[in-house]
Amino acid sequence: MSHILLVEDDSDIMRINSTFLEKEGYTVHCADSVQTAAFMLEECIPDLVLLDVMLPDGDGMDFCRILRQKTQAPVIFLTARDENDDVVMGFRSGGDDYITKPYDLNVLKARIEVQLRRNAKQAPQHPRIELPELTIDLFAGSATLDGCECPLPQRELQILYMLASQLGSRISYREIYKNIYGCDVEDSKNTIRVNISRLKKHLNMDDMSTYEIASTSEGEYVLRRVIF
Repeated sequence: MSHILLVEDDSDIMRINSTFLEKEGYTVHCADSVQTAAFMLEECIPDLVLLDVMLPDGDGMDFCRILRQKTQAPVIFLTARDENDDVVMGFRSGGDDYITKPYDLNVLKARIEVQLRRNAKQAPQHPRIELPELTIDLFAGSATLDGCECPLPQRELQILYMLASQLGSRISYREIYKNIYGCDVEDSKNTIRVNISRLKKHLNMDDMSTYEIASTSEGEYVLRRVIF
């Protein structure tokens, strides 16, 4: 079942689209602003995004550029702006398709199906890491440590995946932040520290865990196996 993030500030359009798509078998997550959509992306990366251009707290095309730092899920713009320059700008900002309002819902469905098929063909192999007593599955959104499976928020899962892919190696907080968030900011050290603290808590990492995440005074982190 594919998950669709619908970013639309018109309540009537949101209701009509979400009702139609749910009847077609999709799971629809609705956001009426850039801020709400960004919050949702912290928890789950959708399979496709339906994105309005004119939103109350920002421009959809600007938000699409931010999206592209987090996911390569297809983005379809749904907008009343039908000038050629707007269409070109939509594609240049990272969009995969551009539908002008009003539109037929069956046409929208067909466009969604095309993008999901195309994305499935281009998708990489299952991003999964298997180590003794530790399995990380990005598609499932979970990690299994010492026999206990734990669903993890998207950011924490990405951090764990990055550390596990370089098991035993020190990785700086700047490198982790840039890899996960796509940029570097002044308070990135504190952000990563908080994320890793939450990750360890969610995984119940304690003195008896098979793995530990250690840190250095320079702000480096390393995932290593504990030998008892």
